[in-house]
Amino acid sequence: MMSWVNFRIVVLLILGSLLPLGKASAQELQKFDYLDIFELQYIESPSISPAGDKIVYVRNQFDIMTDRKFNNLWLYEVETGRNFPLSSGKNSMSSPVWSPQGDRLAYFSSEEGKSQLFVHWIKEDRKTSITHGMSSPSQMQWSPDGRWLAYTMKVPAVTPPLGKFPGPPKGALWAESPVIIESSKYRADGNFSFVEPGYSHIFVVSSEGGAPRQLTSGPFNHGAPQWSADGKSLYFSANREDKPELKVRNTQIYKVEFQGGDIRKITRQEGPHNQPAVSPDGKWIAFTGFEDKKVGYQLSKLYAMDGEGANRREIAHGLDLDLGQLSWDKEGKGLYAYAEKEGVGYVYYLPLNGKPSQLVGEIGGGALGRPYSGGRYSVANNGRIALMHSTVARPSELALWEKSKGTQVITSFNENFLSSRKIGKVEEIRYTSSYDSQKIQGWVVYPPDYEEGKTYPLILEIHGGPYLSYGPHFSPELQIMASQGYLVLYTNPRGSTSYGEDFAAYINGNYPSEDYDDLMSGVDAVTAKGIVDTSRLYITGGSGGGVLTAWSIGKSHRFTAAVVSKPVINWYSFVLTSDGTSYYSQYWFDEKPWENPTKYMNRSPISLVGNVKTPALLITGELDYRTPMSETEQYYNALKLLEVETLMIRIPNAGHGITARPSNMIRHVGYIIGWFDRYTSKN
Repeated sequence: MMSWVNFRIVVLLILGSLLPLGKASAQELQKFDYLDIFELQYIESPSISPAGDKIVYVRNQFDIMTDRKFNNLWLYEVETGRNFPLSSGKNSMSSPVWSPQGDRLAYFSSEEGKSQLFVHWIKEDRKTSITHGMSSPSQMQWSPDGRWLAYTMKVPAVTPPLGKFPGPPKGALWAESPVIIESSKYRADGNFSFVEPGYSHIFVVSSEGGAPRQLTSGPFNHGAPQWSADGKSLYFSANREDKPELKVRNTQIYKVEFQGGDIRKITRQEGPHNQPAVSPDGKWIAFTGFEDKKVGYQLSKLYAMDGEGANRREIAHGLDLDLGQLSWDKEGKGLYAYAEKEGVGYVYYLPLNGKPSQLVGEIGGGALGRPYSGGRYSVANNGRIALMHSTVARPSELALWEKSKGTQVITSFNENFLSSRKIGKVEEIRYTSSYDSQKIQGWVVYPPDYEEGKTYPLILEIHGGPYLSYGPHFSPELQIMASQGYLVLYTNPRGSTSYGEDFAAYINGNYPSEDYDDLMSGVDAVTAKGIVDTSRLYITGGSGGGVLTAWSIGKSHRFTAAVVSKPVINWYSFVLTSDGTSYYSQYWFDEKPWENPTKYMNRSPISLVGNVKTPALLITGELDYRTPMSETEQYYNALKLLEVETLMIRIPNAGHGITARPSNMIRHVGYIIGWFDRYTSKN
């Protein structure tokens, strides 16, 4: 059977024989197309050694035959420039972390079947699995002396039997046993069966292997462990209060003794308290949190306290941005932190006393399909920073930042392939909302063959969340849309993060609302450039973007066609059927659905469905538990009753992340373009 690589070579040779001879044909670039997704590579999880001389990272690739992502660990030597693999094969590897001594690497790998914790001895170039549990471990941390690894792992809950009755006799064909559900969290998107009862607990295992020891217990889920400076105890964030499933944000910081196992709560105020980070000298525990107002979005503050929870103080940085990935400097005088500003990731340094400084930006590429913000960094004892470097023209590559040299992009895994492709130009735009002159940021992707003086159809593509953001990052899906001759507009309307607390919190209890005006003003701003064929305006979005797409076509007839992907259509039914019932009923609304049905209906796109005339395609994964298929079915049936042109596409074996598999990413974009191509003018 002909391999995929040979097949592509043959096709290219055939196409080449049909072209006229000459230099132009040899140099002609191809447009970025659907199957090109399988050719892309991107890096994630960079981890720099304590000495700053080596960087390990995860290199992601795609296999067209299995329709899966696979990855391997690679190592870059800073002084020599050598870049080589530490592993090979089509496995799933993640989260590499250097030992404090820099001689070993811990990571998770599925190479022996279920994902387990591995350790790699760098000098000896030897590795072994350290855990062999029934469940997969996660969130591992080295002890300061390198002797131990702490991690979390799910432990099945013990459920008492219900009733006493006989089972089937030997050989009998009885009906399958029922599923008995007691927990309010019985489904989780991405888990394609009912959630097995169980809780995430903290374990410690020798870094040379052996039987692990469980440090926590009880009907509670425990967050990532952090070792104390002396290695005698661990800190973690957890909700160990009464009825944690109903008090979803009341996380506290706890301390557990490594040997004795005694657990003490060291925060005293109402949660949330998250991301504990221990200073190298053990004097301070940094963490994030806020006074919970029970709204959809609140900006986290940065705090520090001593090892027993006393002397709590706020580290006032004035950035008006959410901080994450906290990491202390070597002297314990300040912290490094990641934050997103106007859709771009940055690393900041925040001294305990003094003003913060912005060190390095252009971090992103954590989501390949669409241009969502998000990325990772890692800092060495000497201040060198390894990071995921993102641009609009390529997926994330490995980069190194040094104070004296700035940012150096190290890898170029996509350069050879993308140099043979025409990539649509991405242009930033800023405009004012028609509602109140609020400044809004967005980006326009141009068709690769764009010509001045011509007009093109426009797709408005809306991000989900809604408390997320798009940014200037490479997006295969939007590049494919542009390659089909469309202008693509994506923006960050109010409700988006990375623009400060007021901007994101505007839609708390007010969603959808004036975010609609922000989006329509973006369409107007691009149209005013004279480059848009106004008879061919299209709109699409997924999740929160699906909400706003359905809302928009209920308020306006300006769009020729729409694709509504994995939407919420009816907030009443959504709150009671999604995998986040307790959260959404408390934080997105201040009353239960039956207490004020009108409030729920007033923000539901189904309330506007009677106004819809725009042909609408609906796409949702059949195993979506975040925005369940029943939401899509409601909208589909309503449009059918109204005799509005519609199709419903159900993606088998897919959850909320429809495009997790490359083939579904291709299909998702293909269906969108196919639907829009049907409608070349308003009906």
